[in-house]
Amino acid sequence: MKSQAFEACLSVIEKEGWKEFSFAKASQASDIPLYVFHEQFSSPSDVMIHLFRLIDQEVLEQLDSFEGLSPKDTLFDILMSRFDAAQPYKAILKSFWRDWLRLSTDAPTFACQGLSSMAWMLEAAGLKARGLKGFMRTQALLALYLLTLRTWLTDDSPDLGKTMAFLDKGLLKLEKAAPFLNVI
Repeated sequence: MKSQAFEACLSVIEKEGWKEFSFAKASQASDIPLYVFHEQFSSPSDVMIHLFRLIDQEVLEQLDSFEGLSPKDTLFDILMSRFDAAQPYKAILKSFWRDWLRLSTDAPTFACQGLSSMAWMLEAAGLKARGLKGFMRTQALLALYLLTLRTWLTDDSPDLGKTMAFLDKGLLKLEKAAPFLNVI
């Protein structure tokens, strides 16, 4: 369940960008007292972490059976489900993508969350995300996901053809490297 404070934060990020976001602005724009934001978030990064976890949750709740599919096809379906779940937040994610690397203090937090999200996606696909091989899988999948995300952010076609093609090509590359890297 999304809170009004969370929605107020997303609204400010969408309008002003991640770099300009503050809880004071969200409070002012929504008439929600600042202490409510403090109760729900320990830092601005928590807002985006909450969004990413919300997307993870939606994907995990909607999992279908992947019986009979290859690991590549399973990951393709799961990652495309992530883009579908993220669609309502596309403008916010565009704004965030533009600014997040400029704020280097946030980068480690988001890197950890990205690895966590991809570990969950690997688990959903029935692939191990623990141990050295799992960590390599998780890193490889995160790199591919971020590259695909960049494509998705500019893909305004209804069928997301560019995004699907980019993701499919990337997963094929990972699959070919799999015997060497033990990625898929």
